[in-house]
Amino acid sequence: MPGLAAASGDRINIQGFDLTEELIGGTSFAAMLHLLTIGTMPERSIESMIDAMLVTLAEHGLTPSAITARLTYHGAPDSLQGAVAAGLLGAGPAFLGTTEQAAEMLARLVRDSTTETREQLVAESVATWLRDGVVIPGFGHPIHRDGDKRVAALRRVQVDQDLPEEHFLTAVLVENALSDAKGKTVPMNAAGAIGAIVSDMGLPPRFARGLSIVARSAGLLAHVIEEAEHPIAHRIWEDTRSRSSHETRP
Repeated sequence: MPGLAAASGDRINIQGFDLTEELIGGTSFAAMLHLLTIGTMPERSIESMIDAMLVTLAEHGLTPSAITARLTYHGAPDSLQGAVAAGLLGAGPAFLGTTEQAAEMLARLVRDSTTETREQLVAESVATWLRDGVVIPGFGHPIHRDGDKRVAALRRVQVDQDLPEEHFLTAVLVENALSDAKGKTVPMNAAGAIGAIVSDMGLPPRFARGLSIVARSAGLLAHVIEEAEHPIAHRIWEDTRSRSSHETRP
């Protein structure tokens, strides 16, 4: 039987905690997210790190998913939730990030090596992936080509909270090997950093993807609210329509 939560006439129990007596007013959303998904209340350091990652992932400008949410709201202004959901459906590896894939990759590299052999394994793995045309998750960015400042900010929180760092340091090895192989800097992006830190905290890779979805929901909500007050979707539609070909088939 599901044991996540139960509600009765006078009590709402969530993972063994009373919602009204123990959680409301005394628990942050970051801690609540950990409690819901992992089943335990996090240590303060992990709570702070999750909070930093939620802030990092919440918003990134007028991305395709944000445009989708705005256009959906323009067509169905009575469905705020539909607009946010539409945006989430378009939030994928190209613009929201490959946090889960990065976490899985880094976990494998750490699992299959020792401190002494890791650099060699990373170099060999990167060479193989590039030879086979595999896209390495968590590195490079279509906007932040010269470096993603979010990575350094997340790293500062990780260090300040004295969290483990084995997976993050492995991600740095991947960054170095990838840049050497490409002959140019291919920086770690925020998704790579978050995937690494999630693994360093001992959380499952899927948590990283869930974190992205929860955080970006807030950003998409903000886009929909802004669209209602300062609409741009109609202009986007008109511009797209004017650029479309109206030629008929021969």
